Amino acid sequence: MRLRATLLAAVIVLLAGRSWAQNATPIFHGALGIRPAVGTIGLKKNVGIANIKIKGWNLVLYPTSNGISPTTEQIIVAVGDSERLVIQAGSVKASRNGKRFTFSDPKTPRGVRSLKIVQYTRGCLGLACYKVSFSLVQIDLSTLVLESPVCTPMAIIIGDDDGFSGVQFARPGLVGPKIRVQSKCDDVNNWPWLS
Repeated sequence: MRLRATLLAAVIVLLAGRSWAQNATPIFHGALGIRPAVGTIGLKKNVGIANIKIKGWNLVLYPTSNGISPTTEQIIVAVGDSERLVIQAGSVKASRNGKRFTFSDPKTPRGVRSLKIVQYTRGCLGLACYKVSFSLVQIDLSTLVLESPVCTPMAIIIGDDDGFSGVQFARPGLVGPKIRVQSKCDDVNNWPWLS
């Protein structure tokens, strides 16, 4: 009976630890390297709602990070102050060598349609480095309807790790539905979990 109680307690502790890891607040703040990207924004129907494709952004983990496990941790792509696009823990698949992670939900009406995370080592100087590509659909970028460029905070959060940066979105000439990610920008407020 005592052995059974001990095993039950161990299982509860293990599950509680696993739940915490999947839903943890980021404590390791890495860097997100921005590259140009393109998308579209609604101007007649769904005004201010945008779709965007990101390719090859660099995610560099904080030096003392305990690492990421995209297959078992919740992933959030955060855009601005209100968008938190969630990929539930267990939805990402890993390659055999454990260095490539993919997610695809082609029918999602809103959120992350696809995600690819690939680990690399060249030029990382001992840090954990990843290339991140993703497609977001139906996200709120309504500030671009009347203003361009706009500096918006963005983050990729994997468990208790994140990479974040200010991202400059632009709608050239405020004409037409095309939008671009131009570069990194610094005119952003602190994220809530940094205070």
